Amino acid sequence: MFADKFIDSRFRQKSRLDPGQTSRHFENLAKNDSKIIRSNTTVFALTYGGGVLIAGDRRTSGGYFEIVSDSTVKVQQVSDYSAFAAAGFCNIISDLEDGLISMCRSFAELYGNELSPDGQANFLKSLLEPWWFMSVYTWYWAVGIPIIAAYDKVLEKPRIFVFDESGYYYEPEFFGGTGCGFDAIRGLVVDLWRPDMSEEMAVLIAMKAMLQSGKASSGVSDAVLHTPTIAIIDREGFRMLPDKFLEKVRGQLVKNTEGIK
Repeated sequence: MFADKFIDSRFRQKSRLDPGQTSRHFENLAKNDSKIIRSNTTVFALTYGGGVLIAGDRRTSGGYFEIVSDSTVKVQQVSDYSAFAAAGFCNIISDLEDGLISMCRSFAELYGNELSPDGQANFLKSLLEPWWFMSVYTWYWAVGIPIIAAYDKVLEKPRIFVFDESGYYYEPEFFGGTGCGFDAIRGLVVDLWRPDMSEEMAVLIAMKAMLQSGKASSGVSDAVLHTPTIAIIDREGFRMLPDKFLEKVRGQLVKNTEGIK
């Protein structure tokens, strides 16, 4: 009973559903002998000449085909120079996100400086380790599989950290992500990426990747219908790109049949 209430409150908070809609959703899940929300997700980060971009689709679902919300914001600011996104169970993702944000805030209050990207990655690793047993008895996506995007002010460069269910993480050179749609965009981004490309080009590539993930991956929200979330982190800090701007970028790509040049 406690677990059900905890999951329900966490899910309602993150997906911004009204209580009645959430209640109806869980009644439907009960009919299918399921009690946990599973989010079919595409989240990724890529570097460009001046910083790092992090993006996420907007869908939350119960199972692969039952759509619950297409307005979920999966990219969350963690500190002035970092952001978090994840695929997996909503309640676990919420705990990871809240724990990391709380640690960054406490560190800044105690030391007067921002927790470094490496410190954030190591702390998130410690949060993930207790969930490792879940992946042994279920599947890896039954926990929360996160990424961190950050601008390292000391090293003066953008950085990306990609995790697995055990807490192990690696730092890709320029591009990494997770979720069921990530494999559908891997080749596209690698082909289009350039080391010193502009922020504008990074946004175009990210939007094109989101459009492709919606077409190729079952259960991933279609970016034509639901504007994905995209944020930029550079030496000026974190900023979320407005939906209206992203809608214009999406419109350009949809109309341009020749692709990105």
